[in-house]
Amino acid sequence: MEEKVSVIVPIYNVENYLARCLDTVISQTYDNLEIICVNDGSTDKSGIILEQYGKFDSRIKIITKENGGLSSARNAGLEVAEGEYVLFVDSDDYIASCAVENLCKNAVKNNSDLVVFDYLWKSPLRDGLTLATIKEFKDYYKDKPFSIDKMGSLSYKLVPVSAWTKLYKMSLIKDNNISFVNGMIYEDVPFWAEIYTRAKRITYLSEPLYFYNVRSDSIMATKDKKVFDIIEAYNRVENILKDSGYWDKYKSAVYALMMYDYFHKFHLLSPEFREEFFNKLKGLHKDINYKLYEDDSYTPAEQACAKRFQLLNSVDYTTFCNTPFEVQYHDRT
Repeated sequence: MEEKVSVIVPIYNVENYLARCLDTVISQTYDNLEIICVNDGSTDKSGIILEQYGKFDSRIKIITKENGGLSSARNAGLEVAEGEYVLFVDSDDYIASCAVENLCKNAVKNNSDLVVFDYLWKSPLRDGLTLATIKEFKDYYKDKPFSIDKMGSLSYKLVPVSAWTKLYKMSLIKDNNISFVNGMIYEDVPFWAEIYTRAKRITYLSEPLYFYNVRSDSIMATKDKKVFDIIEAYNRVENILKDSGYWDKYKSAVYALMMYDYFHKFHLLSPEFREEFFNKLKGLHKDINYKLYEDDSYTPAEQACAKRFQLLNSVDYTTFCNTPFEVQYHDRT
């Protein structure tokens, strides 16, 4: 008998995207699904669309709640999920028709706690779809389970942090009491650290099964002081890795991601908030060994961000802003 898979879809004001998302979920080649749709206080027509789909497909379970944010919606879905595996699908995105079938086959075959997979993404700033793949994993880790204990330190920065880039064994989440941090944006950052330190068998499926829609009005494009949440997100990652005994091994990779994310968010912020963010960053993480980031194992962007973070800690805000810095940013999804 097929294992049951819970697909959790958090929904908030996505009336222009929801039907496309749900169409791809209900038309999966894998039948044993429960589709948990969490209406997180939508004020547009999302609720009406959702009710129509609920009448059409009995596998759809609708949770209606007050707006609490993405973390709250995902947690609400996890509370009622009954599947052996869980897949998160954001409601402005969509998935390949074979996604659940291929992921579940891989998980069962390899007894995986977690299956990481590729995705395609589309941005309003470029034409067509772009493949996001882990080229370093493609050959060596095909159908070869790995874990945090077996991986090199730089592996941490190779796997996308986004919750929707993975199929999870439900027991991994529930037995370890893992959840998303309510009220925080960038909630995927500490969630991935919790998952990575707990998963004993991780497999990688080199197939683009998810279609990520980069929206200019999404929560990831936030320009106000909520961006400051990124500092707390990485503080939590540090604590998780320290508590699990992996901090010394993985901190150089975490710092590479952290510095890149900090400056991505700095440039994302509205100008009136940048100096305050600069002051919050100044003096953080004094133990960073900047010489490490001169190595070719780090990307040019990561190397540049390390130099930038070192500069930030030695100059004032005006000098910092007047120092040229050219890095092409993208979200580490």
